[in-house]
Amino acid sequence: MLSPNPELVWQGRVHLGDEPGVFGDAGYSGLTVEFPVTLAKLDPTGPDTTALVVETENVETFTGYPGHVLTATLYEEDPGRPDHFVPTVLATGSLTGADGNRKELAIDLAGKASPAFVGVRVRVDTEVPPGLYDDFVVVRLSNGSAGTAFVASLGFHA
Repeated sequence: MLSPNPELVWQGRVHLGDEPGVFGDAGYSGLTVEFPVTLAKLDPTGPDTTALVVETENVETFTGYPGHVLTATLYEEDPGRPDHFVPTVLATGSLTGADGNRKELAIDLAGKASPAFVGVRVRVDTEVPPGLYDDFVVVRLSNGSAGTAFVASLGFHA
């Protein structure tokens, strides 16, 4: 269950798409952006789940296409190779025009070490022909942990 008051992790304006300059008030990143997030479990008896919420502006997708891809990836230390990390996809989702510029990714961290290092990636739907890619702005990333079992911070912090 999502917290009624999600915790703000990041707020800004990052333009995704294939037409640089469409949004003059946003930094242009091209087709993908990924935010590094540290999730620390504060309540050891609390739920092992949280929800990462991506908010956008101007998302408009074509019917029949899957939409923009959202991915949450956990980066865990490789036990066989010290100082090397292995990515594991925790959750994926699609962001479409029908989502009202807001999408939640449910994250299950049961059995995972705390703090957990999670990358939250937003990628433009590239199944659409080039030149017709949707241009939109990512404006906010929040953590919605029930009972604040998890707190989040931007960046990877040990």
